[in-house]
Amino acid sequence: MLDLGRLALWAALFFACAAAGFLFLGLRWNREDLQRNGYYAVYGLFLATVVAAAVLLQAFLTRDFGFRYVAENSDASLSTFYRVAGFWAGHQGSVLFWLLLLAVAAIVLAVADLGRLERLSGGAVGVLAVVSAVFAALMVFDSGSNPFLASEPGTVPFGLNPLLLHPGMVFHPPALFVGYVGLAVPFAFAVSTLLLGRADRLWVRRAQKWAVFGWLFLSLGIGLGAWWAYVVLSFGGYWSWDAVENTSLVPWLTATALLHSFTLYKARGLYKRWALGLAAATFWLTILATWTTRTGLISSVHAFGQNPVLVWILSTFLIVAAGVSIGLIVWRWRAFASHDEMESLLSRNFLYYATNLLLTLFAAAVAFATVGVPLLMPDRAVGTGTYDAVARPLGVAVLALIAVCPLLAWRRTEGAQLRRTLVLPVVTTALSVPLWLHLGFQSNIWGFLGLLVCGFAFGAVIQFVLRTARRAAGPGRSLWSGLVRAFTGSRPRTAAYIAHLGMVLVVAGLLGSSVYKVEQSAILTTKEGETATLNGYTLTYRGTSESGGQQSSTRAVATFDVTRDGEALGTVKPHTDVYPMSGAAVRAVILGRPFEDLFVVTDEPFDATSETIALRIVIFPLIRWVWIGAILLCAGAAVSLWPVRQRQEQEARAVGPAGADGATA
Repeated sequence: MLDLGRLALWAALFFACAAAGFLFLGLRWNREDLQRNGYYAVYGLFLATVVAAAVLLQAFLTRDFGFRYVAENSDASLSTFYRVAGFWAGHQGSVLFWLLLLAVAAIVLAVADLGRLERLSGGAVGVLAVVSAVFAALMVFDSGSNPFLASEPGTVPFGLNPLLLHPGMVFHPPALFVGYVGLAVPFAFAVSTLLLGRADRLWVRRAQKWAVFGWLFLSLGIGLGAWWAYVVLSFGGYWSWDAVENTSLVPWLTATALLHSFTLYKARGLYKRWALGLAAATFWLTILATWTTRTGLISSVHAFGQNPVLVWILSTFLIVAAGVSIGLIVWRWRAFASHDEMESLLSRNFLYYATNLLLTLFAAAVAFATVGVPLLMPDRAVGTGTYDAVARPLGVAVLALIAVCPLLAWRRTEGAQLRRTLVLPVVTTALSVPLWLHLGFQSNIWGFLGLLVCGFAFGAVIQFVLRTARRAAGPGRSLWSGLVRAFTGSRPRTAAYIAHLGMVLVVAGLLGSSVYKVEQSAILTTKEGETATLNGYTLTYRGTSESGGQQSSTRAVATFDVTRDGEALGTVKPHTDVYPMSGAAVRAVILGRPFEDLFVVTDEPFDATSETIALRIVIFPLIRWVWIGAILLCAGAAVSLWPVRQRQEQEARAVGPAGADGATA
């Protein structure tokens, strides 16, 4: 089976190169027969990749520890669920998984275009074939990236890292990979349209759904990773500004700007160069994320070890991708002029521009601090405080711009119109003040101002909905009927409502849970009745017990009663799981409250014989708003992707084009 897997990788490399060759020659010579042959080669790429993936998956399911990769990422005690997750748990399997997703994207485009043989789609599939060839070459020519190597005789299965034995970490990596591949498709269409010199909207229509799809899964992957870090890593947080975390955030920022640029390009023929540049930058940044994670040149708790061959292949690919992208954009610069007209700072045109600029600067700042500083100034380190100092004001500013943007006129907003537009946002800002004061958030003036902006943005989203509803209702109809039409008449517009509201909650939750977080550590003896306190909460120790845990582990559980100001709130049970092959892991427990979480974890493993317990207690205000907001962001993208029926299209035209109301997708 190892030989079959290696043969399948060679076949995938061959078919990827053949597909790229046929498709680009067909594009150059305008030959439909060559384009058709290229699509047939994509079928071969897909089948070869499926065979390779099936061989590796079968090895995990049958516990074939003759595969070195299986022995390093599984053991006999793992359930089927976690054995399947072992496929992408390590470097080699995740590269194969990424190649599989690229092959799926390529064959979807090829099958859709086989009947019409459109040159634009042919070029895009050719670009995906080139990217697939790079990933196939990684596994073929770099033994450290090949999942089909044999184990040494007598190898003992290592098993999964205990920290990975959680549903969040099972779905987090594949969600990121799906997002990365989804965002590769807009890049592929951008390169194709640049090669053809087509400055019309066709490439945007072909790429936009893929961009939303990629953004959805990238958002989901980042959210799952943060949730996993919060409940499993037990460091008392969900985002540590680690290099690997940062390089997944950076393409999300540029992809968000790309979605807004697509809206303007499609609706008004504007921001053509922005769209091309952001499509290229977003793809390049996904490869940079891979480079950061896999080369080991940037220090990270998530990174794999150093691999010289991998460094050269990925570094060369990054340089070539950047050079080709910049060269093509410069070559076609004049053809993609959009003649943007910004008559006033109080216009939607300008706010779209400012939003894109801030998102791009945000991404550039994080990328430079994460990758540029360690490479150019290795004796310096960027701390979390520096990241926070940059991210908080930029995040709040972006939120304000995104919220207000749909409320303004395209070219100029007159003073009277602006005053009417801002009444509701100002009212919601004022109404939010008592809530923030009640929660004690006046202790930090900058955090308080940021939360006031969140209150303003919430009102702007509501104003966005109400204004569209009034327009949809028309004369003689109720506001309720207008609301129904506003939410059902245009899926992109509905998606914008949901996503913008989600963004408000995410930013408010991030501010509350980072600026106003409080924590305390305590060493308690294992004597019943010992207590620890924090901000009115009292934890009283009641004892330690042991039992069998998941995946054949042994679990030690410490029980604490929780009260606040004398009121019983429940019981928390932080615990330690000891796995037979991979060691011990401490597990946090979270007591959820309406406006805050009480997070309890032990800093060190313990068991029933321990005489002391190192306890850490953290209060995270508004943390649940982050999770709710993330769900709304993903829901908004999902709504945008939902097929639109003919009747809905007619209703949308009656209200106005989606782009006119600032829909993001």
